[in-house]
Amino acid sequence: MEILALILLSVGALVLLKNRVTGIIICTISAFLVLEHNPFLALITVLAILNMASLTLLKWKSHLTLPILMLIATIHAFKSNDLAVLIVCFIASSVPTYVLILLSDELKPDTGIKYITFMVLATVLFIFGLINIDSTLGKVAFIVGLALEVGIAPFHIWVPDVFEEGDSVSVAVIASLAKFVPFLIAFRFLSLDKITFLLIFAFSAVSMLVGNVGALTSKKPERILAYSTVANMGYVTTTLAVLNPIAFAGAFIQLLANSVCKVGFFTALKDGANKVQSYILAFSMIGVPPLLGFWGKFFILLSLINSNLLILAILLVVNSVISIPYYIRLANMYERGESLVVSAIVTTCVLISLIFYPTPIYEGVVCWMR
Repeated sequence: MEILALILLSVGALVLLKNRVTGIIICTISAFLVLEHNPFLALITVLAILNMASLTLLKWKSHLTLPILMLIATIHAFKSNDLAVLIVCFIASSVPTYVLILLSDELKPDTGIKYITFMVLATVLFIFGLINIDSTLGKVAFIVGLALEVGIAPFHIWVPDVFEEGDSVSVAVIASLAKFVPFLIAFRFLSLDKITFLLIFAFSAVSMLVGNVGALTSKKPERILAYSTVANMGYVTTTLAVLNPIAFAGAFIQLLANSVCKVGFFTALKDGANKVQSYILAFSMIGVPPLLGFWGKFFILLSLINSNLLILAILLVVNSVISIPYYIRLANMYERGESLVVSAIVTTCVLISLIFYPTPIYEGVVCWMR
């Protein structure tokens, strides 16, 4: 089905040049072709369609196919254990972000060059490390490549500038759909020794702290969201110190919660969101029960406690508390808008964040690890 979806996506790209509505319909159909009876992957599909819908707010056309291409790569990655296939999926989920960020009208050339440079370096280190994952050097290279790719501190240097200067709906794709495949590959192939465990421990702790302190001291919503992403990547990285099914589920539910909220917040920068919507998204990111963001952190905490990693568990709780003031401040920055497209996207993100029964999602994630 993936081949048929890619063919249909190519047709959609051509049609978009002449008729945007018809092209979007064709691209949406191609997204549903790869959908399976899996609640988690269904939500990933909805996330990709939301990314595509938000990109309609820009003047470009064929770029609308890029989130669906990333979706196909992501879903195929969840199905495969083959190293070569997963490397192709990683590239297919990463390279489209280069195009999206470079098409941003207000992006400074040096920021665009910074992003491309860091992403190319991340790709080289990630793939080199993956190919040599049985050696300590390979594992270290892989972890550093992962940190550069998704924005884990202290290798988050590109995140604040790119998030601030890039077009908000393009950045939403980088902050959401692009995060899944790198962590999936990490869970598939990474094994721990003393050095890599200490490295993961240090990176996750530093990323949580740097992200939350950076967000607390930022004034612009784009930079708050940038540092929030760094903090969330720290939460997810803690699960790589555990590498069990509960940690796997926690990581991907947290990635989903983070992605949905980032799409909602970044898209709302185009036209606004009402206070109820912005507060629900903020509360989900804080981890208020029973919102989706709570369940991601709950499963991560459970995996850390069960593995006697109490220091990381305490750091996660403390940093979640630290995040409360800036998420409340962020929610207050938004005012009601008039765009029906923006309102529909943000409302969908809010509805996903309101999921309070995580068992189907948990089972949908874990089934791919077995």
